[in-house]
Amino acid sequence: MQQPIQAAIFGLGITGSKTAAFLLDRGIRIVAAVNATNFLGQDVGIALGRSPIGVVVTSDAEAALSQTRPDIAIVATQNGIEEILPIVKRCLEHGADVITIAGDAYFPSIDSHQAAVQELHALALARGKTILGTGVQDVFWDNLPVLLSGAAQTITGIHGSTCALADEYGDWVLKALQIGASPAAVAKSALHPFSSALIGPLHNIARQLGLSVTDIHQTVEPVVARQDFEPVLAGRTIHAGQVVGLNAITRLITTQGVTLSAGFISKLREVGDSDFVEWRIEGTPNLHVRVEDRHDIDTTSATVVNRIADVIQAPPGFLTVSDLAPSRFPPHTSAITENRT
Repeated sequence: MQQPIQAAIFGLGITGSKTAAFLLDRGIRIVAAVNATNFLGQDVGIALGRSPIGVVVTSDAEAALSQTRPDIAIVATQNGIEEILPIVKRCLEHGADVITIAGDAYFPSIDSHQAAVQELHALALARGKTILGTGVQDVFWDNLPVLLSGAAQTITGIHGSTCALADEYGDWVLKALQIGASPAAVAKSALHPFSSALIGPLHNIARQLGLSVTDIHQTVEPVVARQDFEPVLAGRTIHAGQVVGLNAITRLITTQGVTLSAGFISKLREVGDSDFVEWRIEGTPNLHVRVEDRHDIDTTSATVVNRIADVIQAPPGFLTVSDLAPSRFPPHTSAITENRT
């Protein structure tokens, strides 16, 4: 017998709010909404610019969970495993599966948070619940190149590139991306604010293709302006040839001789730019696919909602997207029959 899905949303920032709106659009009932500061005491519907839904935004996660007992909890707060650990633990203890957009949760077995990961995995197993990290990387940085590889006879390399236009990130990007510097001043060891973003997806690609990773190389390269322009965020003219962003390149070496690489470009917008993603298969034949605009907020939020049925029906534990079928649009999401194996 199918039961209506009840959801709790943690975090009502840009992505959390969009996800909450998509939940309502798909007929999923939001029974709890927890946020640290904004919208406290407001009806969720009002906070989203809609009609009231009878659920008030609170900062009390324990009360929200104990009073509502949601089927699924969406955690759209911080990026680190240790940062989301208390929230995820509380959700599991109250019988909810968890989907998070925390970047470090996407492929947790390769990051530095093993103690926290093992703690959450053990609790999920004990409670018979599932944790999944997902987001824009699920489709565009992971399953897209794996799908493309299915048309190749031989493969020696899979190489990707993705661009995140940083104009709306805030003033901190001016320093973080070394905006206006000369290319020679950017050291190869420079820190990129998103240097780890593609490590998980590349490992997931290796896992799905049965490749064994033996080494990882990371470099950072300057991205220079193609012509003079005046970005609003910089408040001054950036001249052609000056640094307008950084490209963090990650390369995985495998025992099978297949090289996996991807570059994460974060830069200020110039004329003709887009938030693109592209993948190239080096082999027989050479293959190429490009998506011109990822619409990150919309596609991250949609992927979270589209993964709800997968997570509710998945085996318990802290899983990655390679443990599940590729993400796809499910026409009917508002009710589900739980069928764990």
